[in-house]
Amino acid sequence: MSSALHIVFSADRRVLPGLHVAAYSVLSHRARDGRVVRFHVLSEALTHEDEVLLEGTLRAAGRPYELGVQRLTPGTFNGFPSMQGSWANYLRLLAPEVINANRFVYLDVDILCNLDVAELVALDLADCCAAFVPETTIRAAPDRSVSGRLPAGVDGPYLNSGVMVADKRLWLERKVTQRCLQFLQSGPADCLDQSALNYVLWRGWKPLEHRFNFITNRRSNWPAFKNNALQGKIVHLLDNPKPWDLLCEFLHPQYYLWRSVLDKTAMQGFRSWHDTPSRKVPRTRKAWFGYKKAAKDRVLLAGYSRGWLNRIKGVPRQDGMMLGTTVL
Repeated sequence: MSSALHIVFSADRRVLPGLHVAAYSVLSHRARDGRVVRFHVLSEALTHEDEVLLEGTLRAAGRPYELGVQRLTPGTFNGFPSMQGSWANYLRLLAPEVINANRFVYLDVDILCNLDVAELVALDLADCCAAFVPETTIRAAPDRSVSGRLPAGVDGPYLNSGVMVADKRLWLERKVTQRCLQFLQSGPADCLDQSALNYVLWRGWKPLEHRFNFITNRRSNWPAFKNNALQGKIVHLLDNPKPWDLLCEFLHPQYYLWRSVLDKTAMQGFRSWHDTPSRKVPRTRKAWFGYKKAAKDRVLLAGYSRGWLNRIKGVPRQDGMMLGTTVL
């Protein structure tokens, strides 16, 4: 087969280490079947030098690829709330409008891909314009901006937008981008573009297996880290801080896993304290809470993985029952 596999990222300069790790992990797990991975990086800010460095990472993966960086203007999202000063997350909503491919996979940059993305590209979406992994239910999600605007009493799965398989033709026919922008302009969106997708695509998206978006901060997934059972999964480092954030060499629960891939890329010399666009000091109460949680989870996951801790809230036993609450 010779048709390309289209993979989309959105990124600004603050997440470059994550982009290198995510792209390398995708390409290095591709089968040697001659099919090219066509990377589309949507950005408002990447420089030519950033693109050249990313080319170095992709060459190191040793698989055929093509790279296109599409520099978009930020005006579309003027007035929208940012995510820690960045609007890059909204760019996924524009992907079907600008990507020249009917089927593509969008990935957040905080992932580690341990499978062949051809699996995702080949999925049958039936009559759905997109597919996602359900994170929880709408009523159980902390995203009140979705449940509060749907009819009273309705429920359904709540999608996580970090991994998305999209059908361009159906997306455009159903005007999903325009409807998401209208949602964002008309009221609060607790989870920004993810809120918009959950509202606009309610009961109109296809659920994927959880292995395609394997969320690391969910303690029910920790046995996979203990048992080295991450192959066949897309690991999503969901919470903040990220492994590339300031001092996360010492704090992030999955730092060594992420670092093992970074060391194969053109950014192998990166350290979080270096003076780069990725360095940011936590300034808000929410950011400091994230650091505190990450440090706690690092200690607990390390103890659990080494067999020192056997009773951690939320971690399942081998028989599927939940352990007690000796360690919270």
